[in-house]
Amino acid sequence: EQFLLTVKAHKQKRSFIERLLSSGEDGPLALLTMNRDGMPYLRMNMASHLVGMVGLNELVQYHTGEEMHQSRQALKFGLKVIAHMKLLVDRIKRQEGLKIVLEQTPAESTSYRFARLDMRYFSPVSGHVVKGDISTGEVYYTNSTHLNVKYQMNPIERVTNEGLFHPMIEAGSISHIWIGEAQPSKGAISDFVLKTFKYTSSDQIAFSPEFTTCNQCHRTARGLQDTCTYCGSADVDGITRITGYFTKVSSWNKGKLGELKDRYRNREYFSEEWQEDSLQFGGAASQR
Repeated sequence: EQFLLTVKAHKQKRSFIERLLSSGEDGPLALLTMNRDGMPYLRMNMASHLVGMVGLNELVQYHTGEEMHQSRQALKFGLKVIAHMKLLVDRIKRQEGLKIVLEQTPAESTSYRFARLDMRYFSPVSGHVVKGDISTGEVYYTNSTHLNVKYQMNPIERVTNEGLFHPMIEAGSISHIWIGEAQPSKGAISDFVLKTFKYTSSDQIAFSPEFTTCNQCHRTARGLQDTCTYCGSADVDGITRITGYFTKVSSWNKGKLGELKDRYRNREYFSEEWQEDSLQFGGAASQR
């Protein structure tokens, strides 16, 4: 029922956009109707309709009592959920003639909003699965099909297990490697990327460092700091990846701030002392 509601919303949005496009160069979407090469810039017959997911880890935790990193059974349950969503997407695609695909949507605000709503309407049960700090209101759900960002696990294991979901998510998927202030060597990065491609099903990985920028001396340093490393000013802002892109931490909602505090930085794996030959990929994911 909820899935069909998503499809209904897509159909209504598509119909609305088509009405706007019908006004041509005199309408509000004039730029998208340009057809200098004989085809409009926006071709609705080629448009994709995305269906995202938030909080798979917490759904699994609620139903099984374990998070996806805690057991193979919990991970398999999560894979079953996404496989079922993929079947629904493919069925609707045939029935409606729409290109509907799964995607790991960024959900910068959704993971926070959904957690707040569940805390409001489904407490105290929701309090056992939402992540973050309930006392400060910095609550969130784990984004898309990711494993718990707080859990201290080998980045190889994280990429391998999260990559199991990627073949079912056609519109884009990613695994994050949070590295804090660490500055990995070129060899370490290269070795990790090559082994990820060779031994896992991961579509994409992102190495995400953290920075502090000073609003007084305008210099930037590695890591998140309370004061400027160079001039000592407290007028600073953090910069790091919120989802798929980097932005200033001061613009983040409370949920994402809670996630930022929880993120496990893989410092011991990507420090200057880190050795490339310590990377040993397991066989949890099928080879490409």
